[in-house]
Amino acid sequence: MATLSAAAGQAARASASIAETDFVTEDPASLASLIRQAALANPFPGSAEKAAVEGTLARLRGLAFDHTRGRFILANIAAAEVFAFQDGAEVLRSRAVVGAPRTRTPRLTSVVPSVRLNPPWYVPASIAPAVKAASGSFRLVNGTLVQPPGPRNPLGPVRIGLEASDGVYLHGTSDPRLFARERRALSHGCVRVERAVDLAAWVLDMPPDLVRALVATGRTRELVPVGEVRVALAYLTAWPGEDGRLVLHPDPYGLDRLPDKGVTRRVVPS
Repeated sequence: MATLSAAAGQAARASASIAETDFVTEDPASLASLIRQAALANPFPGSAEKAAVEGTLARLRGLAFDHTRGRFILANIAAAEVFAFQDGAEVLRSRAVVGAPRTRTPRLTSVVPSVRLNPPWYVPASIAPAVKAASGSFRLVNGTLVQPPGPRNPLGPVRIGLEASDGVYLHGTSDPRLFARERRALSHGCVRVERAVDLAAWVLDMPPDLVRALVATGRTRELVPVGEVRVALAYLTAWPGEDGRLVLHPDPYGLDRLPDKGVTRRVVPS
């Protein structure tokens, strides 16, 4: 009984800590509020849950995005998932592959300037030697290795650009088998999206079948969204599931264990 009493006391203190986290500008519909409500619905939070919730809330603090206004894409790096919101309502959810611990996906906010169908791949200089040795399907353009569009192109059928993101974007893949893995922190930093064509169609406000038809032509096209589409690449180890209950995700970058919970981040003004 003493053990149960001690555990209950620890849980109560954890819940109180979560409830008292200072969010002076928190809106009831904000992501922070949704996470807090899901956490408080669990009567016995343990140390791992407490660390995940506190870390997630700390990393959300001050992050400049509002998922309840207009069109918004959230890539949750820790969950390896991508969500699309229209005025706060979730309209699309997709598995993703995110940056490996040594080649992390950066945390940032941005906007989508354009969507490229059948994108060529301009190989980053940092991995060009390994890529060149592994495959001969490249050409050299002004000193840069370029792979043309096609089934072997790692960007897949579409690339969703991010403004001022140093070459990081959302895109498809040539190896969809990786989406079946439970742990998907595997990329060089970009976010590979399983439902990339559906997401691109939503960004462009076009029927998905039309986007697929344009992709099927093999021609590279650059299309600009009508209206702003905002994006956040965020690291949220605690996240409400589809039933509203809290889900704890892996912490592949170890941010929850840092004294500052990994609050330091690179944010692109939107």
